[in-house]
Amino acid sequence: MRTVTQILAAISAPDEAGRSLPELLCIDCAETVRTAGVGMALMNDDGHQAVLGASGPLATQLEELQFDLGEGPALDASRTGRTVVHDDLGIDALARWPGFASAAVAAGVRAVTALPLQVGGIRLGSLCLYRSSSERLDDDQAGTARAYAEAGVAVLLDLQGQVGQNGILHPDLGEPVGYRAEVHQATGFLSVTASVGMAEALLLMRAHAYATERPLLDVARAILSGRLHIDPEEGDDG
Repeated sequence: MRTVTQILAAISAPDEAGRSLPELLCIDCAETVRTAGVGMALMNDDGHQAVLGASGPLATQLEELQFDLGEGPALDASRTGRTVVHDDLGIDALARWPGFASAAVAAGVRAVTALPLQVGGIRLGSLCLYRSSSERLDDDQAGTARAYAEAGVAVLLDLQGQVGQNGILHPDLGEPVGYRAEVHQATGFLSVTASVGMAEALLLMRAHAYATERPLLDVARAILSGRLHIDPEEGDDG
């Protein structure tokens, strides 16, 4: 079982591809624990803020999907501060995460383990491991996953510590958050133009994204550019 010190040492070497530490941690975790994918998300008390890193396209897709739908193991782990384990997404998970579970199974994922990233009662995010089989992680894998979550906390605190406590996020954190800020802008815009509350506006956007199989960010940009108009009573015309 790898220790936090070993993990941090493994991902701290110079990376020629210029990948961020969160991304390198996810890649290393997926290889070590032998999973189909690993993703790291930044969250706070208001919910999902951004996907910080992923081991590959599959993990990126499923992390983004949880943001789009507002449901999934990564969000539950951060909200509750507890590890969320579901060893067979084809059983019961459809009731818990109807949109996420069906999409994950369709993508070949059968099981998930999501670990909270937090310091005391302060939520930082989550680390989510996606598995292609319904077999439970063995003790060594589970212990290693916990070590990666601890290393993830250390990485987030170190990155932010490099820029101080002046309200500015480290680029590896700020750029993904800024990328997602467009969704919040579009939510506010739709709330005003459609005369609905913020929660309903976000729900309308997520419903449109899900129905049209488009990323929520694409829907947000279309709304902000005026290319898409969503009517809460009649549906949308974009």
